[in-house]
Amino acid sequence: MHLNEIFVVLSLAFGLGMLHALDADHVMAVTGLVANKSDRRSALRFCLRWAIGHGLVLLLVGVLVFGLGVSLPPSVSHHAEILVGVMLMLIGAIVLVNIYRKNSHAHFHAHDGLPAHAHWHLHSKQELARHRQAGHQHEHGPVLVGMLHGLAGSSPLLAIIPLSMLDSPFTGLFYLLLFSLGVLLAMLLFGGVLGVAMQAIQRAGDRLFMAVRALTGLSAIVLGGFILKGLS
Repeated sequence: MHLNEIFVVLSLAFGLGMLHALDADHVMAVTGLVANKSDRRSALRFCLRWAIGHGLVLLLVGVLVFGLGVSLPPSVSHHAEILVGVMLMLIGAIVLVNIYRKNSHAHFHAHDGLPAHAHWHLHSKQELARHRQAGHQHEHGPVLVGMLHGLAGSSPLLAIIPLSMLDSPFTGLFYLLLFSLGVLLAMLLFGGVLGVAMQAIQRAGDRLFMAVRALTGLSAIVLGGFILKGLS
């Protein structure tokens, strides 16, 4: 491969990485992780950690393939894809359980001359913050999710890298690095938009925010089920 052709391919790597970041399963997983948050900083932090985990796995695979000549069995990527489907369903279930347990409960009482009835009560922002701290949410979760996505997509990614790069370990690794940087930038942009959207939705009302979270959880479960069905 000539020098100018290598330059073109490496230039495309960054753009392909940005497109790859916005795959449906990536977006849904990150959205599910952010669903219990309501600020842009948390969304950006989650997206950054996801992208770091995704990039680390791709670079590790690249070192094994380009540097050490290790052949990655297709079954590794296949089983990782199965775990992605399971993980999406688990993320969705966690979002729904969190809504049920922490965000609302019913108060039953009776007014004078009226039968007993229920009022649904939503916790205040301060109460939700205390609940989240008590729940000890692990910040390494997005990294692990990103690593799993990176492993699941490693075989398809390596398949599109020109064969001539297999004889040039540094060029192949640089391709993966640029690809990962594209993923990182696109995911940070998505995280910023997602954080702003979540804040706007919560300002519109706690019930709307809870409904959007519930829809996110259900969508993650459905997408995870479709992925598992397609792999069976």
